[in-house]
Amino acid sequence: MSGPAGTSRVRLLDTWRGAAVLTMIGWHLAWDLMMFGVFPRDMMFVQPAVGVRYFIICSFTLLAGISCRYSRSNARRGLQTLGCALAVSLVTYLIRDPVIFGVLHMLGCCMLLYALTGRYFEKLPQLPAAAVCFVLFLALHRICYGIRVRTPGLWMFGFRTREFYSADYYPLFPWLFLFLDGAVLGGRIRASDGAWKRAPGLAPLNWLGERALWIYMLHQPVLMGCVWLWMRLRG
Repeated sequence: MSGPAGTSRVRLLDTWRGAAVLTMIGWHLAWDLMMFGVFPRDMMFVQPAVGVRYFIICSFTLLAGISCRYSRSNARRGLQTLGCALAVSLVTYLIRDPVIFGVLHMLGCCMLLYALTGRYFEKLPQLPAAAVCFVLFLALHRICYGIRVRTPGLWMFGFRTREFYSADYYPLFPWLFLFLDGAVLGGRIRASDGAWKRAPGLAPLNWLGERALWIYMLHQPVLMGCVWLWMRLRG
């Protein structure tokens, strides 16, 4: 979720990332209120809420892919993101609602894979590669989220047994292919005439976008604590 490296940031990307962060905070606040019984139990599973959730995850995935074309070290970014992912897994395991392979796990793995193979991917014809990746994303999304397998241990790749559970689950397939589409988009932005860099974006969203990873790590405990306190004071 981190942004492009260096002092010269692309502020429009920070604005986009900040908008996704702000939307995520609102979505999780609504989720927490549902869990505390303030909102109906099925409210976050209706189409408008699902659409908002997909805006958030697709934004973070595309932006992480775009940032690969700016980063000085995708391996370092990937390891940092995976370190945060492991912290999330540990905390959620302790509260008995484990995140085995969530959005941070997926993004960290995508960054490491790009660090290893990106130089080869960038040599492909980019528009055909982007089209193929997008078709694979759509096709595998339908397949991986719709089937269960008997072979355990394939959950990282989108193939789950019926017994597998992860409170947050975004496997490499199909999301790696949307990440790669972001990498193509990042290459085209870098090769553009600089219009993206000249645009200032929106300062409050830029601030959120620059700190997306740390906000992601901290916002849910803060939100849940605030909702719990509000419920206690409400009586």
